[in-house]
Amino acid sequence: MVPMPDPVLANRLAALATALDDAVHAETDDLSPSAVAALQTIRQDGPLAIQDVAKTIGLTHSATVRLIDRLEKDWLVRRLSRKGREVRVEVTARGRRRAAQFQDKRLAVANGLLDALDPAERQALAGILDKLLAASVVDPEGATRTCRSCEREGCRKAGCPVEAAARALPPAPPPR
Repeated sequence: MVPMPDPVLANRLAALATALDDAVHAETDDLSPSAVAALQTIRQDGPLAIQDVAKTIGLTHSATVRLIDRLEKDWLVRRLSRKGREVRVEVTARGRRRAAQFQDKRLAVANGLLDALDPAERQALAGILDKLLAASVVDPEGATRTCRSCEREGCRKAGCPVEAAARALPPAPPPR
């Protein structure tokens, strides 16, 4: 039996996502959400090719090049040597500090919301969030985008539901 859509619950979940995003990105006026996502991605997975950053943050290659230009101008990332047409980027020490500050704020905002819950409610929410996160995975690239701002090492130790759902996907058909 398929449950009936619940527009009120869906709207409230979306409103919470908006409130969380707004609170996290407040006071980061100099960095767009895409810039923060790029910085976090490069910090955790770098050095990365620009096209890999583009796939993870969901921008076109040319938009990502412009974004990397701005981050490089602010001494947050640096380009490494080319390998053919591929250009790899890594975060600088300044970029690592900014990414860590953003991550600390992201987790503080989320923990502030969790303070409203008692331990049993937190445990119930953890199971619900794992189920919703797993259900959000439709392809491996989407899974990577979902986790672009996560502090992945801690989540992996606890068993990341997004990575588990991505691994359970059927293999992609071979390219033609």
